[in-house]
Amino acid sequence: MAHKIAFDKEAFFIHLLEQSGVTKGIGDDCVILGNMKNAYPRTHRAQIQHRRHIFLKSTRITESLHKSFNAKKPLVVGMDSFCEGVHFLQEWFSPYALAYKAFLVNYSDIVAMNATAAYAMLSITLPREWGKSEIRQSVQGISDFCKKFKIFLIGGDTISSKTLEFHITFFGFANKHTLYRDRIPRNCVLYATCDRYPSKTIAQGIKVLKNLLKNDRQRISKDNLKAKGRFLKPQIRVEFIRSCERFLQGGLDISDGILQEIKRLCILNHCGFKSSVPLFADSSKALLQSGEVYEMLLAINPKDTLRLKRQAARHRIKLLKLGTFRQKRTLLPKNTLWH
Repeated sequence: MAHKIAFDKEAFFIHLLEQSGVTKGIGDDCVILGNMKNAYPRTHRAQIQHRRHIFLKSTRITESLHKSFNAKKPLVVGMDSFCEGVHFLQEWFSPYALAYKAFLVNYSDIVAMNATAAYAMLSITLPREWGKSEIRQSVQGISDFCKKFKIFLIGGDTISSKTLEFHITFFGFANKHTLYRDRIPRNCVLYATCDRYPSKTIAQGIKVLKNLLKNDRQRISKDNLKAKGRFLKPQIRVEFIRSCERFLQGGLDISDGILQEIKRLCILNHCGFKSSVPLFADSSKALLQSGEVYEMLLAINPKDTLRLKRQAARHRIKLLKLGTFRQKRTLLPKNTLWH
């Protein structure tokens, strides 16, 4: 019996799309579409300007976002999915926590490029077994997220289905110092952010996930199938990224584990990686296979190390030095993706 060959389906799918010649901007967390004045056909611009004025007035949008419109900053668009049976099981979270995390992990893509999110569109499939209580909890999670991060929900779609799925598109504005994942120079040092206390938080996510998957297979009581820690509610480092934007050379959020993201950066930048941690040691496995912690990987010039550490101390963040990008290709260990 023939065995199926395991491969990165996402990378292969995107590669084929790029070869087809119909893509533009694929490769980063989000795509930058240029200035707002060029985002619409000229014949519709006056109408859009009028609608924009009404929208800004009716929602009482914050002054900073209003200035962003007037300044015609480049528009940033990011879209991602958060689906039951792929990214989570309903038993792991409450409806409130699921909705909140769905928006949080998609918002992380905007932050990873040092952009400012302003609006979101949501297409959601509501499970048929959900009643008013579950729907009310999920709406409260969405509301609390949007109020905390000053996001306005401007549309989408809602259908009923067997499973719960969130498909979210964020719209925002690029700041002066955009962070790309494919423009990192050689000899840059790569760091990962994490909590200062406890220091092993970034490695605990994969342990929580493995425990949830193990208990689910063994049909453990639903009371024991609850997410916790950073797997339950990731920490998005918005203020820290803004404080370091002037000297950051690139970055991305950790959605598939540190090792997988390092490999992704090496492929995108056509370079190798000299690790500062023992890649093949058992003691490093929990760190490298960190799962979806949504911490940040940040690349800097070695001369800016002190500046980065000062900002980390100011924001009470711990930095993990992972290694250095270099010209020579490096053998990296295999890693496993859980979804």
